Amino acid sequence: MKKFILASASERRKSLLEQIGIPFTAIESNLDEQAEIENENSPYEWVKAIASKKGHAVLSSGNVEPDTVIISADTIVTYMGKILHRPKTKEEARAMLSSISGKKHTVYTGLTLIFVGKDGQIENEENFVDATDVSMHKLTDDEIESYISTDEPYDKAGGYGIQGKGALLIDSICGDYYTVVGLPLSILYRCLRKNGINTLDFWK
Repeated sequence: MKKFILASASERRKSLLEQIGIPFTAIESNLDEQAEIENENSPYEWVKAIASKKGHAVLSSGNVEPDTVIISADTIVTYMGKILHRPKTKEEARAMLSSISGKKHTVYTGLTLIFVGKDGQIENEENFVDATDVSMHKLTDDEIESYISTDEPYDKAGGYGIQGKGALLIDSICGDYYTVVGLPLSILYRCLRKNGINTLDFWK
């Protein structure tokens, strides 16, 4: 079986790979996303490009052995066509949550798989973008203040985490829950299968 690298330090993405039984090594890409914001494109193109750049950053690190699959992903929240990046302050988190309170927004996750052959060269690269619509409850001021007083908003696009306390903010979703968490597992699984990986080994 090929080796697998997750190009991320994200605990939630690590947990999702563990959930479906993929053995992997995590290597952080160290991509400076803030520098990339200056060249921000449409949400679709942005998240697709960042996911790919993360994978290639790890590939270029010199830490990738032959016969390896690099898995990289990026997730963004958008409202009215605008990307809501990770808030840095309570003020930014408060404004962000207030803007999507009681409204529907869209979460995009870009997924890249880079297949490295036995000769250490790229055999194939697959790129995907998946979108899920999320409807948030109308939040009270107290709810927003309580939530932004936790640690959750500040390392997450849109200022909330659906897999944590942020689940209490959500009314409904239309699409893949795992896309919102940050790694569309079904797309990942079927891409590996299409590229000749014996995915049934993950079930053992």
